[in-house]
Amino acid sequence: MNRAIFPLPVFLLPQGYTRLRIFEDRYMKMVKNALLQNTGFVLCTVAGFTEDTLLNEGVYVEIVDFSQDDAGQLLIDVYARNRVKIKNVHQDETGLRHGDIRVIDDPLWLYKEDEISEFDATLSSMLESIFKRHPHLDSLYQEKSFTRPVWVASRWLELLPMETSQKEKLKSAQSFDQVTNFLHTILIEAE
Repeated sequence: MNRAIFPLPVFLLPQGYTRLRIFEDRYMKMVKNALLQNTGFVLCTVAGFTEDTLLNEGVYVEIVDFSQDDAGQLLIDVYARNRVKIKNVHQDETGLRHGDIRVIDDPLWLYKEDEISEFDATLSSMLESIFKRHPHLDSLYQEKSFTRPVWVASRWLELLPMETSQKEKLKSAQSFDQVTNFLHTILIEAE
């Protein structure tokens, strides 16, 4: 399946939502085509993007809502459906990148239900509190799963103000314990 690619310094994992401001013609075209064809596009997390940046993984997103800001710029809310591998990237005449994508079926992190510790509940309640204090965030997430530890950890990684490279490293962690230990250290022990 060939899809448009939107490289941005935005970190998003499956089941995550974000709002994007669209103003460049090539990305307006991408949004128009996605809406007309009832398809999505690939959002790639890139920091320090240059024309030579290799785009080989991203998240396949679908547009769930759109509006305009006060300046009349298009705002789109997107939902991250799947992680995807990208190959055969090329540019069209407008500079919009496209690539062949393949869904990554492997789970983000492996864990066993009986390994979920008590502090996962603490991370969940802390995240729920963040959502309640930030109505924009709460309204953006049409579906919330505060009882699912992987969902909670994914949202924390999206929200935490840290370098994209560190988030990517955690995304690639061998086990879910590594991720939750990191979150526990910075969110619970730091209090």
